[in-house]
Amino acid sequence: KEILRLEMDTDNSYVQNLLLAAENVEAFKKAIEHDIHKIVNAVKKIFPVDGKTPELATVIQFLKTWFETEHIDRGLLVKEWAKGNRVSAIQRTESGANAGGGNKTDRNPDYEHTLDTLDVEIAMATLPMDFNIYELPGSVYRRAKEIVKKKESPFKEWSAALRATPGILDYSRAAIFALIRSAHPEFYHYPGRLQGYINANLTETDHENPTEEALTAARHTPEKDAVEEANRQLAAARGEYVEGISDPNDPKWVKTGTSQPTTEPELVKNVGNGIFDVSALMQNSSTHGTETNPETTSNVQVQKADSDEKQAGDAVQAGEGDLGTGKEAVTVENQNQAETHQNNDSVSQSEPEAQQNVPESQQEEPEAAWPEYFEPGRYEGVPNEVYHAANGISSTQVKDARVSLMYFNARHVEKTIVKERSPVLDMGNLVHVLALQPENLEAEFSVEPEIPEGAFTTTATLREFIDAHNASLPALLSADDIKALLEEYNATLPSQMPLGASVDETYASYEQLPEEFQRIENGTKHTATAMKACIKEYN
Repeated sequence: KEILRLEMDTDNSYVQNLLLAAENVEAFKKAIEHDIHKIVNAVKKIFPVDGKTPELATVIQFLKTWFETEHIDRGLLVKEWAKGNRVSAIQRTESGANAGGGNKTDRNPDYEHTLDTLDVEIAMATLPMDFNIYELPGSVYRRAKEIVKKKESPFKEWSAALRATPGILDYSRAAIFALIRSAHPEFYHYPGRLQGYINANLTETDHENPTEEALTAARHTPEKDAVEEANRQLAAARGEYVEGISDPNDPKWVKTGTSQPTTEPELVKNVGNGIFDVSALMQNSSTHGTETNPETTSNVQVQKADSDEKQAGDAVQAGEGDLGTGKEAVTVENQNQAETHQNNDSVSQSEPEAQQNVPESQQEEPEAAWPEYFEPGRYEGVPNEVYHAANGISSTQVKDARVSLMYFNARHVEKTIVKERSPVLDMGNLVHVLALQPENLEAEFSVEPEIPEGAFTTTATLREFIDAHNASLPALLSADDIKALLEEYNATLPSQMPLGASVDETYASYEQLPEEFQRIENGTKHTATAMKACIKEYN
C-alpha cells in the first residue's frame, strides 16, 4: 500500500524520479528484493530526501553503475558518489587496493582517467623534452604510445611501481610529471629504492590546482613554441638532422660541397635498355683517381633543355664525352652577368675570352653523394653499402615474380610463405657476408668457439675425470678394520669402577678411586649415595 501511495503521489518529484529511473534500468527490474533494498538506501545516502532533487539522468547513471560494479566495490562506489565524485567504476591496483580516480584533478573533467591513461602520462614524463603537459603535442603523444606498446625502460619500471601505489589515480598530472622528472635517472634500476622514493615524494593536497613548484618540477612550458621544440627534439631522437640539436661534425651526416656550381651534370645517366651509368658519381670519390690539372675549355658547347635554351647566367657544361672519362667535369659561368638583357643567341659571342677562363685553384673534392631513390634498372659501380641501403629489387624477387605474381605477393609482401632454410642457402649467405659484409659476420652467424684441450664438453667426460680422480685416492677402511681400530683404542682406556650391589662393594670401589675423586671428608659417614656419586664422576 505504501508503495502504491508513493507511486500515485505525483507531487513527490524525488520518488517519481527514482521510479522512472528504475524503469529505465534493466538490471533494476530483474533485481531481487535484497539488492533493491540496498540500492534504494544507497540512493538516499547519495541524494538526501530532504535535499535538492537529483536529475533523472544522474539517478539513471548511478543505478547502472551500481549494478555493473562488483559487490565488494559497491560500498566504495557509494562513498565516492556521496563525495561528489561521479566515477564509473572502482579501479584497483594489482594488490587489490583502491586505485582512486574519483577526485577532481587538473585534467579535463570529461577525461576518463584510468590505469592505462596513467601509463601514457608516465611515458610522456620519461621523455627528455619540455612541453605543455595540458595541451599535448601530437608527436609527443605518439611517441608515448609507442613507448607503452614496446614497454621501454625506464617507463616499464615506473609503470610497475606507480600502478601498485594505492590512490594513484587521484593525483594530478603535474604531480606525476614532477615525481618522475625530479627523480635520479638511475632510480628505476632498483625497485626498492624507487618505491621508497615514491612513498616519500608523492604528496599533494590540492589535486585540482597544482602548486607552482610542482609545475616547475614537471617542466610545464605553456609557451606556443613548445610544440615546435618538442617536434625538433623527437626528430633528433629519431636520427634526423636538426639544426641546433644535432652535432654537425658527426660523420653519419652526409656532407655536400656548397661551393659547387648550381648546375651539374646528371649523377645517374640512363643509357637505355634498363641500364644506368653512375660513373659521374664515382669520379670524385676517394676510390677513383682525379685529374690534378684542370681541363681547358676550348670546345665548350652550350647545353639546351628540351623546351628552352639556358639563361645567359647559367653554368656552361663540358661535353658529354667527359662524363665517362673519370675526369673532373668543368663548369664555366658566364662572367658578363651585367648584360643579361642581350639575346640568348649572343651568349657565345659576348666576351668569349671570359668563357674560356678556368679557375686555377683546384676545389676541394666533395664526398660522393648517392641518390636517395634509385629508378628501376641495373646499376654498375655502386658500392656495397649503397647497394644494400637502396630501394632496389633483388634477383630473388625478380625470379619469384617470374614464377607468379601471386607467389611474389605471398612471399615478399604478405609474407605468408616462410623462407625455408637449407644448407645451400646458409652457405650462400655465408659466402655473401664473407665477401661483401665481413663486419656483419659475428652478428648473423654463430662461429663455433675453439674448445681448449682437456676441457669438459659432455657429462661423460666430466664423469670420467671424477672416476679417475677417485681411483687415485687411498682405499677406504672397511667396517671390520674400523671396528678393530675402535676396540684397540678402547683397550687403552682405563676401566670403569663398578657401583656395587651392596654398601661393602661400593665402599671397595670407592677406596680404589684416585684421591682427587674421593670427595667424602674423613670423619664423616660414608653413605652409599655419596660414594656412588664419586664413582660416577670418575667413570
